[in-house]
Parts: sequence; C-alpha cells; structure tokens
Amino acid sequence: MGCPMAFGELNIPSSRAFWDDCDEDEPVQRDTVPKKLELLYEPNEAQTPLPTKIFLLIEGKDVSEFVEAALLGGARNICKLPSPKSSLHYVQDKKLLIALLQEDLTNSGELTELLLPYAKEAEKVITLTVKSKIEYQSENLKCVRDDITFIRGINSKSPQIEELEPPNFIVGVAAGIACWRHNANLPTSAYVAYTDNVSLDTLAAKPIIKLLQEVGIDCKDSYKPIYREASHLYM
Repeated sequence: MGCPMAFGELNIPSSRAFWDDCDEDEPVQRDTVPKKLELLYEPNEAQTPLPTKIFLLIEGKDVSEFVEAALLGGARNICKLPSPKSSLHYVQDKKLLIALLQEDLTNSGELTELLLPYAKEAEKVITLTVKSKIEYQSENLKCVRDDITFIRGINSKSPQIEELEPPNFIVGVAAGIACWRHNANLPTSAYVAYTDNVSLDTLAAKPIIKLLQEVGIDCKDSYKPIYREASHLYM
C-alpha cells in the first residue's frame, strides 16, 4: 500500500503511523561497488616480493608503537597496508620482512590476499598475535594468573613455549597466512601473546622480546613506551 493519492496530487497522511507505507514507494538504494584494497607502495619500491629469510607478521589492536621502537630501527618502509597503523617493512642486511597490522577482522581476508605473494616467497614465516589476557581460556588459569604476559604457540620452535590448546585459536591475517603456509607444507610458526596490557609497556613487552630473539629476530633488548603527558582536566 502506497501513500493515498488524489488526481494529480499527493495526500500526506496526517498521522505518522502511516509513514511506513510511504517508504515502500521510495526507490531502492543500490549498494555501491566496494573499492578494491591495494598496497600503497613508497616511491621507487618494487611491487614484487623481496628475497626474504623470515617474514614476521605482528598483529594486534595496539602494537604499532612497540614494533616501530623495537624492530624497525634499521628497516625501510616498503608500503602502507589498507588498514590504520599498518605497514610493511624490510631489513636489507637480515633479509627480514616485517608486516605490522592493526587487528581489523572486517578486512582480514583481503589483507591476507595482498600479503600472500610475500608469504609464498619467504623461507620461513612467523606470526605473532597480541591479545588481551582475558581472552585466554584454560582449566588451569591459576598457572598464568600472576603473569603480565605469557605466550602460547602453534608449531613453536622454542621449547619454552607451550602449545596453544583448544578452545583458543588465532584469527585475522595471522590466521590466514599461517593456514595457507601450513596447507602448502611450508615452515610456519604461529604465536599468541596474552597480556594484561595490550598497548604493551616495559614489563608486558619482555616475554615478547625474549621470544623474538629466540626465533632469530633482531630486535632491541628492552622497550620503553613514549611518555605522554597526562591530561590536566579534573572533574
């Protein structure tokens, strides 16, 4: 039922209760074609995979400051990824490729496709996901209750890292890249760092730094967040 009409004119209903009927006569809004995501390369950077011994992918809600301070000192920026605070970097002398990703599950499939050419060519891939400690599920939670940060792994190469047990799992680009490499029978290790502080401070970052050094990643021995002056607004 549309809006009541007389000859040549539109009669607007006096009650708002009838307005829903008028909405049926509105033209259907067609969805616009979504823009295809693409890598935004820096000038003079090749758009083909670089020779890579280790492809390290670090993903989390707030990991950019840690990665920039601890890992990217001698790296050059290859391209920006179509996600906030996400980028791809290369350490020439180590043949180390580093993907910094802010967790964005809405575009993780497309981002995985964009990074697959690099994951295919790398000799070894390591993924690290930083998650809140409250997301960890276990019957023995008391064993990690006092740990600021603890790490679990899938196909871990470090004997100190316990296996990630069900029902815990990894998601996002880290999961996509790790699954593809696993199905292709290519060397891959996936780690999850569960922490009380997802933005990572000096103490929370220590186990992560230790892990990275154990698996052959060149990074600083410690991490100190950038000090930001607290707000002077009082209530």
